[in-house]
Amino acid sequence: MKKMKLFSVLMVFALSVFIFAGCGGSSASDDSSSADEGTVYSQDFTVVNETGIEVYALYVSPTGEASWGDDILTTDTLPTGSSTDIVFDTEVEEQYWDLMIADSAGTTIEWSNIDLFAVSEITLKIENGQPTATFK
Repeated sequence: MKKMKLFSVLMVFALSVFIFAGCGGSSASDDSSSADEGTVYSQDFTVVNETGIEVYALYVSPTGEASWGDDILTTDTLPTGSSTDIVFDTEVEEQYWDLMIADSAGTTIEWSNIDLFAVSEITLKIENGQPTATFK
């Protein structure tokens, strides 16, 4: 009878181990889905300044977003006629972005609805007083 009780206790213990191991496996798959939420999207591009204005700061924001975030200009300034590579990694998976530059006085100019999934180079211009851009 003692052997039967001991056998029953061991079987319950072994069954519990298998049940908990199964729960641990499913929680690991939950961890992988939360890792997907932390995915970083690289949307690097080259910016060419043909505005006639020396750029002191460059900001990007998803189209329609109110805040601009941090300055992502990779050089101290970007004189007209110059270009620089922008390393733009984000956790936001957006296709269309707005871009804003600022000069030494803090005056800003904006370009809207830039498709950063399709663009590798943005040439910023001001034509007839209006911001325009060409894309590669």
